[in-house]
Amino acid sequence: MTGKKVLSVAEIARELDLPESTVHYWKNRFAQHLPSVGRGRQKRFRPEAVEVFAAISRLLKEGHTARDVMDRLAQEFPLQADAVPREGDVATLPRNGGMEPAMKMAAAIGLEIAKSVGEGIRSVLAAEASGGPEVGDIREGLEQAALRITTTVEETEALKSENAVLKEKLRIMEAEMIRLRKDHREMEKYLLDKIKAVTT
Repeated sequence: MTGKKVLSVAEIARELDLPESTVHYWKNRFAQHLPSVGRGRQKRFRPEAVEVFAAISRLLKEGHTARDVMDRLAQEFPLQADAVPREGDVATLPRNGGMEPAMKMAAAIGLEIAKSVGEGIRSVLAAEASGGPEVGDIREGLEQAALRITTTVEETEALKSENAVLKEKLRIMEAEMIRLRKDHREMEKYLLDKIKAVTT
């Protein structure tokens, strides 16, 4: 692998002997597992991203679906914090479906949490099988975890509902802004006409 600090899509494509267009598609499809710096055309990848691209290539060649590849990447590679839109970036998202990337990222994080819970349950069951905690303790722990998950789901639904209300308010405010601009132009034209009439 090259000793450069960051790599372009073209360099990764050459290193892995892949079409550049393929690497471009993968960098968008699997962004949350690709360590990178910069944004847009300035986006460059850290050397460890080559390993992730190679894993994607291998899994797809083996016949796995994109969803399978995403699941495998979630098991083998950490989520990249820089793939999550930052607070300042939200304003640059398109209005229609602007929350879609954030929702996809939230779904990926939820998947990570679910996997962690599953691993925790497996480890507890393995410990119980080898003389660890009692089944009652495990059941109580699982009930508490289920209660926390239910609470989180309810909070997510409340946020979705709040988001819908805010979108409607934003739509109304935009319509009002357009009306005010039109009124402003009409008032300006009226005053100019009056000034013109007085001065001539």
